Order: sequence, then C-alpha cells, then structure tokens
Amino acid sequence: MDKNTKPNALPEKVVRRHAEMIAELLPALTRLVIEEGRPADTLLNRHLRDHRELGSRDRRFLSQAIFSYFRWYGWTVNKLGLGPSEACLLGSALDSDELSQSIQFLATRCKLGFRAEPMGYMSVAEKRNTLNERLKNTPDFQPLELADLVLPDFAAVLNPDVIDQCIVEFQQRPPTWTRARTDPAEFMKTLAKHKISGAEHSRAAAAVAIEGGVSLTHALGSNNAQYVVQDISSQCVGLVCNPQKGEDWWDCCAGAGGKSIQLIDLMQQEGKVLASDIRIPALKELKKRTRRYGIKNIRSQPFNAINDEPFRKTFDGVLVDAPCSGWGTWSRNPDARWRASRRDVIQCAGRQLKILDNAKWCVKPGGVLVYAVCTLTRPETEEVVMNFLDQHADFKLDPFVHPLTGEMTDGKMQIWPWDASNDAMFIARFIRKEDS
Repeated sequence: MDKNTKPNALPEKVVRRHAEMIAELLPALTRLVIEEGRPADTLLNRHLRDHRELGSRDRRFLSQAIFSYFRWYGWTVNKLGLGPSEACLLGSALDSDELSQSIQFLATRCKLGFRAEPMGYMSVAEKRNTLNERLKNTPDFQPLELADLVLPDFAAVLNPDVIDQCIVEFQQRPPTWTRARTDPAEFMKTLAKHKISGAEHSRAAAAVAIEGGVSLTHALGSNNAQYVVQDISSQCVGLVCNPQKGEDWWDCCAGAGGKSIQLIDLMQQEGKVLASDIRIPALKELKKRTRRYGIKNIRSQPFNAINDEPFRKTFDGVLVDAPCSGWGTWSRNPDARWRASRRDVIQCAGRQLKILDNAKWCVKPGGVLVYAVCTLTRPETEEVVMNFLDQHADFKLDPFVHPLTGEMTDGKMQIWPWDASNDAMFIARFIRKEDS
C-alpha cells in the first residue's frame, strides 16, 4: 500500500464507478422527479432492486449524493444552470463537513469553475454568501437567495413569519428517530452494545434519535421488537390520542400501521385497533409487522375514507392521519419540494375535510377524534379545523398537553421542523359532545 493511501481508502475502480453512476442516473431521475412528479426515494429503491450487484457502500453513496443534489437543486440547477454531475458535486459539498473519496473523484470529472470545498459546517446564510462571493464575476450572475430553495408557491400558503426559518430547516439532514417499544433504558443498552449512538428526547421518553446513515436493521436485526423507526412528530400523534387500556380505536388512514402499532403499545396490548386504508399493499405490510412483533389485537380492513359509507360501529377514538401535501417532510424528502404546488395543497385540504366528515360518524358521544397531517400549510391545518368546527356543532376542540414542551394547548398544535429536528406535523384533538 502506498504510504499516502488511507487504510480505508476505496479502490479507484469503485470511486470511478460512483462517478459514472451519477452521470448515468441523474438525468433520467431528474426528468422523472421534476417533470412527472415521481418520488426520488421510490425511483432509487427500484433502481437498487434492479441492480443487485451494488453493495452497501454503493447504495449509501447514491442515496446521500442524490438527496444532496435535490436539497440544493434550487441553487445549483435552477439558478446556476449546472449540469447533473456538477450540481451533485456542489450539493454534496454544501452538505458535507468532509468530501468523500467518491465526491473528490467526481470533482476531477467536473468543470465547476471553482474548487469544491466542504461547507457543511456553515449556516445556510454563510453558504449563500460564500457562493455569491465566488460567483460574483460570472457573466449574467444573479445572486442566490433563500427563496430560490423552494418553489414560489411556498410563500402563498404559509405564515410569513416562519417562511425563512422553515427553508433553513429544510436544508438540514434530520436524524433517524426511533420509538422504543419496551423499556427505553433497555433499548439504549442494546444500542450501546452495538456501538450505536442514541439520544433520548427529554420529554418524549420513548423517542430516541439515531445518527443518520446507521442501518438499524443491519445492526440489530429485522425482527428486533424493541423499537420501530418512527419520526418524533409522528410519535406525538399517538401521544395526543392518549388511548387508554381496554379502548377501541380506529386508525382510518393507517398506511403501513406505524401509528396503529403505537396506539396498541400505548394501551399495553390491552385494547383493540382497527386499521384501514385504501392501499392494499400497505395493509399487507402492516400484517407483516404485527406478526413480527407478536401483536394480535390490530385488525386491518380496506376502506376508502373519502367515498365509502361510514361504519355503523362507533369507537372510543378515531385517528384521521390524513393524506396531505407533505410539505413538512422536505428536510427528509428534499425532492418533494420540486413536485409541489399550491393547487395540490388546496386539493388536499378538500379531501381532508371529506375524510373528517366521514370519520366523525364513528366517534362515540364523549369520544375522541384526532386529526393529523405532516404539513405546515394554512389550508390543511388551521383552515381545515375551522371549517370542520363550523360545520359540526357536536364537536369541540379538546385541550391537551404538548408532548414536546409540556405546555397546555387549546386543542391544536403545530410542530415545526426546528422543534426537535423532525418533520413538521399539525395535530388537532376534538371531542364529541356527550349529548350529541
């Protein structure tokens, strides 16, 4: 080995292959994401399934490089007009404290106009100022602005006071949040045994943050029942539901059942949950998860929460974790901002109100209805709540304690991305009046 070669250095054929993969994959991926509105993670997972020869380091490189590319796409492609490889290089530099060998090799293949140096330690404002200074003498150069990192529609549906702070947070890579299903202290011991760094949240005791890039499935095994991967804002939904032992709950837009499992865990397996969704594959995944964890009191059933007739049965609690624009997840899904529009937000708000109208019939008098969306747009949050209450006098907001701060709310809360390095989430808790 050459004395200047690092012990863990990748072979040149590997870093060359990584550069070639970026050059081949990004043009088609960009077209599918930007023009056809398809999620980058789904496309990448399909590509990886079709190329089983790619190892874990190849997969990790592609994932990090592609998401850095889309995170800074508004500057690198829309504003500076860089090609895919150059935009990927600059995006990776903006995200990183140290450039990986593969990115360093990619730099030798790119004509960026200046040396790509790691800027991950800088604030977003410092990154912008640094690039503006380096590029100021470029012909026809227009200075980079914070607003370039999202679509113009973003400002139209948000409170103006939080716009800049939201954009800044979207440029940060969040940790992986897990929920300890058993004793959190025992889960922390398991992590320590496998030399994985974890940090418990100060108030949401079951919530444990794991450094990004760690594969818990690989380290702990796919059948480990001690934990589930669940963002802390998602965990707050179950905590606001606050189901009690022996209760009967309906999770009417359950997906793969992360919140259904949390509900039954909070009831200490002494209660029932009906999990329904329009997506059959998601319900099949839920069944696999319940078998893996040994959960027997979650029943699943296909159901279109917008169009199907409400069940005749009533429940102690109904959770409407409604499909939404997902604008609160842009730090975790950076490509989603380039597939978004104000029209989508308005359409989502209409569907959300229809789902609430349908689900309300299944809430017992005195029972609870919880509405949750992983977004921060006014039409899908405050306006949906206002419209629902205007139309249904038999429901009222039910104040609850904010799970992350301990403060009392008025029955609704907005979790912002900066509240705990997480996705944004809006949660409202209603109660059906006893005499209704």
